[in-house]
Amino acid sequence: MSAALGLALLASSCVKAQYERHIVLQPVAADGLQHLAPGESDLEHCLAVLGAPNFVWERRGDAIAIAYGAYRHQGWQVGASVNVTRGVNASFDYGELEALSRGYVLLFDEHWKLENISGGLLRDLSAEFERTPPQSVE
Repeated sequence: MSAALGLALLASSCVKAQYERHIVLQPVAADGLQHLAPGESDLEHCLAVLGAPNFVWERRGDAIAIAYGAYRHQGWQVGASVNVTRGVNASFDYGELEALSRGYVLLFDEHWKLENISGGLLRDLSAEFERTPPQSVE
């Protein structure tokens, strides 16, 4: 009985499925990072190996942080709507989407020597470098 009810609902409904995939920027090659050594590599060497960074932040004094990252968004979206009675619809949407912005943050001291390399979600790695906008002074 329940199978017949389910089949009747599907026959009178609208079902949609959609797969999306977005890729922005290419991730940094892990083998490029192997050529960098904290305390030895300088900013010039890092830029020669990895290329231009996606983000640059000021730190204390003349110290800086640079970041390389790639954004990936992919997943399935499924939705359905059913006519329950005349003029009344029931619907649902189910989205299993991944939004990843992963990469590496490289910290440089005031002499622009590499201090540290951290990997992971850029929103987590860059949280300490984000500035709050200045407040208006009246």
